[in-house]
Amino acid sequence: MNIIASYKTDTGTFRKNNQDSLLFLKNKTGQVLAVVCDGLGGHSCGDIASSMAVSLLKEFFNETKWLRLQTDEQVHQWLNTSVLKIQSAMNQYSLNNEEANDMGTTMVITLITNRKAYLVNIGDSRIYLFNNQGLKQLTSDHNILNLYLKNNPKQVADVDVNQTYWKALTSALGPIKNLTIDIFDLSFETPSYFLLTSDGVHDFLEETEITHILEKNNSLKAKVKMLIKQAINNVSTDNLSAILMLVKD
Repeated sequence: MNIIASYKTDTGTFRKNNQDSLLFLKNKTGQVLAVVCDGLGGHSCGDIASSMAVSLLKEFFNETKWLRLQTDEQVHQWLNTSVLKIQSAMNQYSLNNEEANDMGTTMVITLITNRKAYLVNIGDSRIYLFNNQGLKQLTSDHNILNLYLKNNPKQVADVDVNQTYWKALTSALGPIKNLTIDIFDLSFETPSYFLLTSDGVHDFLEETEITHILEKNNSLKAKVKMLIKQAINNVSTDNLSAILMLVKD
């Protein structure tokens, strides 16, 4: 597979600091790793949480002998173990830095190996797939709204999605956070795009806007810039990060 990518992170116009972190890596044996982490706003050390998660995952990825991980179960186990190691490192960090006790971050991962995509979701950053079948959101936000709808599927009409409390997270990666790790894999046709975003991007874009931008006959770099610019034009109030990967044979 031939995989190319472009990525960008932006502080935006409302925040003083950027608490997002991202990573795109290829190795010599053909594995590709893309990660977006969004440090929790309103919590101390969100920038440390997101950067720690990304730097540790990079370290684990580079240390792994990937040709030994041949089955879906083995790759799933590697992803789960890596996340738990990151949480353990955060726990240790908070013991020596009291101000970091409440730090946390979202995390989405796309790992391409064995001609499949392996995905991790924690929190409300997202992964989308775009190809000739259209745009599909692959991850489900870990928030009160989706938890409520899961437990009360017949009461959709009772939900006022304009109320911000519905977006409160039910899962995050951090020392004292409730952690839910969604890990799954999928086969996909080529060519396909994988788009990873923080909520400063996707919360301020309609899916039709994302589709319109990805359909354009522009470079990956131009598409990423347009996604972030459009979200800012739509009055995004958060940091903005996006990774766009194109996978071809």
